Amino acid sequence: MAQEVKLTVILEAALADRLKVAATERGWSPESLAADCVAQALEVAIRHRVLIERMEQIDGAILDMAQAVGDLCAPSGGIDLSKVCRLRTGDAADPAR
Repeated sequence: MAQEVKLTVILEAALADRLKVAATERGWSPESLAADCVAQALEVAIRHRVLIERMEQIDGAILDMAQAVGDLCAPSGGIDLSKVCRLRTGDAADPAR
């Protein structure tokens, strides 16, 4: 895989002028400043996408939990709900409880 990928960026003249001024003030080339800006923007976009995906996974898990709780709280046909919860009061050493 190549270490670098070449991109062509087309900017409006006014923005290109501001880029050139900003780069010159810092002793950089306009191309290096543009490349850094593009790299930073892409990094932010990637992180944003990962966060959105994780939020969707969490939303799905919360929905699954809510549906499970709803199913457990629905009128049952003889299911002993006290055996659903693994945390019960009583003797923790007694595995029968």
